[in-house]
Amino acid sequence: PADGTITAEMAMMMGEFYEEDAIMDCPRGGAKSIVDALVRGIQNHGGQVFTKSHVQSIVIDETNRRATGVRLRKGQRLIEAKKAVISNLSVWDLFGSGILDTKPFPKKFIQKRLDTPPSKSFMHMHIGFRATKEELANLQAHYMYMDDWSRGVEAEDNAALVSIPSVHDDSLAPPGHAVLHVYTPATEDFARWENVDPKSDEYKTLKEERSQYL
Repeated sequence: PADGTITAEMAMMMGEFYEEDAIMDCPRGGAKSIVDALVRGIQNHGGQVFTKSHVQSIVIDETNRRATGVRLRKGQRLIEAKKAVISNLSVWDLFGSGILDTKPFPKKFIQKRLDTPPSKSFMHMHIGFRATKEELANLQAHYMYMDDWSRGVEAEDNAALVSIPSVHDDSLAPPGHAVLHVYTPATEDFARWENVDPKSDEYKTLKEERSQYL
């Protein structure tokens, strides 16, 4: 049985990926097209999208222990919620950063969420390369690679996923070129990176070293 979220997800993907009728698409225009579609959906249903609007706090009704809106840093503007507040913060930031007043909630409730174990990190590499239309026509858009099945999906430097969206969308790179995204499935231990300054030579060396598997 799966003992973690990433295991269950990868097992499902591995099991279905090579079925005869399996389809894994790429959005035309890149990831930005997904954002654009979400914005259109919100606006078409009467909603508004605010950018560069730092949320200072999530407002809580202490009596009902319910989020009723958000307060922006600029001008202390209050935006009230008709039904609910949806947050994309991590569970640790939501309950541990101060953006949310946790007093109305039981301490046990808060601590249980703060004790949520984090998953490991992803190692990503984005590559531009030369390729003709004929060469791209012989490629698939997605591949999965497993070095040693006996070590499992969670083992470090053992599995990689590859996406070549240029197979379906020639707008992502100049003529005669293509883009590729390869990454590990959340198997990179962040502890080795946590205290390394991204501007230091140590970081550059570590980055070069850890990218060799990909």
